[in-house]
Amino acid sequence: MSELSTKTALVTGASSGIGLAISEALLKQQCRVIGLARDFTKVTLGNPLFEANTQDLSDLQGTSDWIKKRCKNTPIDFFIHSAGSGLFGSIEQFSVTQIDQYLKANLSSALVLAHHIVPGMRRHKAGRIIFIGSESALTAGKKGALYSSAKFGLRGLALALREDCSKDGISVSLINPGMVKTPFFDEQSFRPGQDPSNYIQAEDIADCVINILHSSTNIVFDEINLSPRNKSIDFS
Repeated sequence: MSELSTKTALVTGASSGIGLAISEALLKQQCRVIGLARDFTKVTLGNPLFEANTQDLSDLQGTSDWIKKRCKNTPIDFFIHSAGSGLFGSIEQFSVTQIDQYLKANLSSALVLAHHIVPGMRRHKAGRIIFIGSESALTAGKKGALYSSAKFGLRGLALALREDCSKDGISVSLINPGMVKTPFFDEQSFRPGQDPSNYIQAEDIADCVINILHSSTNIVFDEINLSPRNKSIDFS
């Protein structure tokens, strides 16, 4: 039996892409998974260890109320934040409302969730937090003002939490993938090139997460950058 079988993980963005792949990998390890996403209508995992919870992360008060209640009822051993969306364009293209809602969903929600989860981990002197960032947290690109702002912010959160929490037995890791072949690109005007060397699979990220969780609690994978061997982008 896996050493993860007695643990409970909260996974955001669990209904699609990287979050779904991570959830499936954890379930194979017999880990209990509390999945959080805006919409679960297109996925059914059918595993008694999986619990789907519908929540719009841009609703910070609703997210706060939900996680506060869950932390009272269920200790969370692993917090894996993989929720995220892409909104690309010149900054003047976006309304103030769009900017506000995007940053709430893609950055502020991570702060709110950590606000409620970290105290429980401190009390138990144990816990793993893994943020799924992006190569856009390392180098910003054209039309990426909103996306990179959120990812750079998420990276800052991971770095700061690592410094704050390490003496309490909590490890914080950040995974920065390059282009991953997921439904993320369904609503974009670009996507990775068709050759498999141009993209990462969501399962590759999930494998990385499982490896982190299986590692010694005395080791911290600070920051992991994953890139496809080639970087060809299709704008057709």
